[in-house]
Amino acid sequence: MEKYLLLLCFLSFNVFASGQMTNISKNVSIYSEFYPNPSAKFKGTIIFINGSGTDLTEWKYNKKFFNCAKQIGSVFLYDRNGLGKSPPDLQLSPSNPLTAKQVSDKLTLLLKQRHIKPPYLFVAHSYGSMYAGYFILKNPNLVTGLLLVDPVPRDFVFSLQKVQKYQKGVNVAKVKPASYIYKKYTGAEAEVFYQLLGFTESKRSIKQLGNIDNTIPVVIISSTDMEKMHPIQQDWYITQKQWLNENPNSKITQVTSDHFIQIKRPQKICDGLKYLLNNNSHT
Repeated sequence: MEKYLLLLCFLSFNVFASGQMTNISKNVSIYSEFYPNPSAKFKGTIIFINGSGTDLTEWKYNKKFFNCAKQIGSVFLYDRNGLGKSPPDLQLSPSNPLTAKQVSDKLTLLLKQRHIKPPYLFVAHSYGSMYAGYFILKNPNLVTGLLLVDPVPRDFVFSLQKVQKYQKGVNVAKVKPASYIYKKYTGAEAEVFYQLLGFTESKRSIKQLGNIDNTIPVVIISSTDMEKMHPIQQDWYITQKQWLNENPNSKITQVTSDHFIQIKRPQKICDGLKYLLNNNSHT
């Protein structure tokens, strides 16, 4: 009997996982995966937002973490265009770069077409916090919590070293079409170029929308390694606090780890998910 129950548990988390390509608009398709868990206490969906230049496998790489997430609730992951299994969006250009609004709008269409039901609990890594943050600021009624894994701050400036590393590619993206960029560079590099072209607009739009609604708890887990690497001109840990609101359960914690805390310290992220669900009136 015990073996039978374990088999049922395994099947519920794996056999019924649904990965598919979805056409969200003309010439734009996105790959996503959905892992339903109807028996979970949380009846909404945990949505994972990848960091810059990374695909959804950053969440599945550490099996301990991914299994923990699937036990807590239904899980939705997706690849932004040009990363993982999602084809590039060849409509990108200097006048149509990657912005928080554009990525959020695509996610909205994807969730609707795949019938992914709210409330949503967002987990975002690194630059993905800009995209998750914008979505939540625009749709606070759909969101029950936000877990930020070593996020970039809301308002920051990249270090000179970081800008110089990608400046040549950014300059090429200013004069060449996206079809050329995605052939010459990797999808990860191309995404960074178009993110940098839309960086100022992303920050402006997020600032204009104000702070995250105080009914939504925000948990930030920050790494010690990024504090040492100085990827931005401001202090990494202190500036990350910009994402916090006045919810009594919002908090920031620093852990000894590199930037990919979900891989190096998976239990810390899993505990963060459990904390949000246990300290939320919406779940």
